[in-house]
Amino acid sequence: MELGVGLGYVVKSIVALVVIIFIANYSLKYLNTFMTKKGKAIRIIERTAINKNSSICIVEIAGTYYVMSFTETHNEILRELNDSEKEAIIQTQEVDVSNLTSPNPLNSNLTHWIKQFQTRYQNFYEKRK
Repeated sequence: MELGVGLGYVVKSIVALVVIIFIANYSLKYLNTFMTKKGKAIRIIERTAINKNSSICIVEIAGTYYVMSFTETHNEILRELNDSEKEAIIQTQEVDVSNLTSPNPLNSNLTHWIKQFQTRYQNFYEKRK
């Protein structure tokens, strides 16, 4: 039993539509890499969610550390951290990095995978905002 002429056109149209959607999706993702610039002057050190619409972050902007609140409507600098607080944050970051280099290769691979997953999730979440 052969497909009718009309049904054949419908199937071809659906396949063409799916191909066009995939091409458009991947081309937009590729073009997005050129549109987003990753700056070195601003870094989010740590983020803590207060509720689903707001969070508090420690942000490094050109070497100066700030505590900021982020909401859907506005962002606000709560305070600038002093030198002793800045040193404490830098030391905790160094401790976190030293904990990643464990002698157990299975543990280090698992930890690396978890950190990579967290980074991808955070990047995806930030793009969705």
